[in-house]
Amino acid sequence: MSTFLITGASTGIGAAIAKRLLEDGHQVFAGVEQRGVTGELPEPSDGLHVVELDVSSEASVAAAAAEAERILGPGHGLDGIVNNAGVGFPGPLEALPLDALRRQLEVNVVGQVATTQAFLPLIREGAPGRVLFVGSVGGILASQFAGAYHASKFAIEAIGDVWRQELEPEGIDVVLIEPSAISTPIWTKAIASLDELERDGSPRLLRYRERLAGFRDSLRSADEHGKSADDVAGAIAEALTAEKPDTRYVVGASGRIATALRPLIPDRLADKLGQQTG
Repeated sequence: MSTFLITGASTGIGAAIAKRLLEDGHQVFAGVEQRGVTGELPEPSDGLHVVELDVSSEASVAAAAAEAERILGPGHGLDGIVNNAGVGFPGPLEALPLDALRRQLEVNVVGQVATTQAFLPLIREGAPGRVLFVGSVGGILASQFAGAYHASKFAIEAIGDVWRQELEPEGIDVVLIEPSAISTPIWTKAIASLDELERDGSPRLLRYRERLAGFRDSLRSADEHGKSADDVAGAIAEALTAEKPDTRYVVGASGRIATALRPLIPDRLADKLGQQTG
């Protein structure tokens, strides 16, 4: 039995990962933003420990690491951490509130680094463990009206690449998971965020209004037709347990095609491809 930590585990991909690992007989620390708000997670058991872990709060991250260390006991560590927590704030960059951009980067980038820093001592105890970052095909291809989200995922690509090199001498594998469109609550939350932005009535939005209607439809389509979170959970389970994991796992046929084509095609064609794969 191995032991893994998952951030953002209450719903969507995080909850699917937790369920898959529990079914495979592993022990899971499921990080949730607010204690008691467990969403789609099963009831706590001997194999499932729900810990409060807000990746945007240094105090919360430190407390979660201390709690995990206490539960694991002396001489025991983690076999892997899955940096999954994330948010999305859509809208034209011209009209996007800077506080939304800051929040996007704080959760999706700074929070991933803070969590990994805090739990690396337990990963080293895990003889040695692994570090996974749930990125996105959106960290390779960018599309309009999702600039803040893409910026965060492009950053995670760089962070994963650098940390892979820095930790390789210790035998700690660092893996990037790159899903294409997955049906999760992030899409409905993104639509709600876009609705709020439009309600604020910024005159800067007027020139984008018609295209934003089409973008909203694409968000709904991604939720309705995206691949199951279970598909991502399967890739993550493999990355955590394979004897020699790949450095990247792209989930979804459209994502695999897009990532293969991106280095070979001009930017204007890539722009159209990015709008189709999200």
